[in-house]
Amino acid sequence: MRPIRKIIIHCTDSEWGNVQAIDAWHKQRGWDGIGYHFLIGNVYPEYQNIKNLHPVPEHDGLILEGRPIEKMGAHCRGHNYDSIGVALVGVKTFSKAQLYSLINLLKLLMKQFQIDVDQIYGHYEFDPLKSCPNIDVEWFKKMLNF
Repeated sequence: MRPIRKIIIHCTDSEWGNVQAIDAWHKQRGWDGIGYHFLIGNVYPEYQNIKNLHPVPEHDGLILEGRPIEKMGAHCRGHNYDSIGVALVGVKTFSKAQLYSLINLLKLLMKQFQIDVDQIYGHYEFDPLKSCPNIDVEWFKKMLNF
């Protein structure tokens, strides 16, 4: 097992998505599959066409497994070796269900891998050109201490 020392939070920068779609997008970029270890779904898991997205409420906040944790991620240059990548499906707006699932997933991963709250980061903290995950990561860190 590779060492896990941190968790990096992302957003997909897409209004919709599922593991299969993001796996295909990442392969188009030359990666060997989805770069994130977990996705947190929104109500639009599948693309119908740009004008006709069909909400699927049961996908809102659904935690989906992407790349196996044992496999190094492809989500944050220079930090993939010892991190877990978690991505919220969306751009700048996320549902309460997604945020609640993120908190629960982070708590679970922190316990499983003995990660301190100070080892949770937003992608933007490693790439100044990014705003991803477009949420207040410091607020999430405070919520994890409850």
